[in-house]
Amino acid sequence: MAILIGFAACNKTKVNSKRLMKAGEWNITELSVDGTNEAELPSWKIEDCDIYAQSCMAEWMNEEGGHAEFVWQFREKGKTFEISYQADENHAHAHDHAAEEAAAQAYAFSGIYEVLESKSKEMQFQTTSALGHGGKSVVIKIEKK
Repeated sequence: MAILIGFAACNKTKVNSKRLMKAGEWNITELSVDGTNEAELPSWKIEDCDIYAQSCMAEWMNEEGGHAEFVWQFREKGKTFEISYQADENHAHAHDHAAEEAAAQAYAFSGIYEVLESKSKEMQFQTTSALGHGGKSVVIKIEKK
């Protein structure tokens, strides 16, 4: 019985990861803090990933062409989702305003989220511990392009 429960737990993490890890783009349809949506909604470009062999990378992209890299991971039997902004020291954003904005937004929304919804073409996450919005309710909704 314990083996079946362990298999089901790993399987849920794998299912959620497979939905997201297929290379492609996701539109963010909600990026809100305490119910107020961000003025600019980015998109995510997910790179091919083997969740068992590597850290899964993605790009946080804004409408002006700026982008920032982040690592993502489903955990706790697919019940939590983590976003972790990865500073790009080799490509400083000092002279690229769009990239600076993308990096600032990716950092501010990094954190561990509860998975509220996980469907093949849409997902929703919520946290109160995003790095740039501690103690506030943050919601991210994404839709497959």
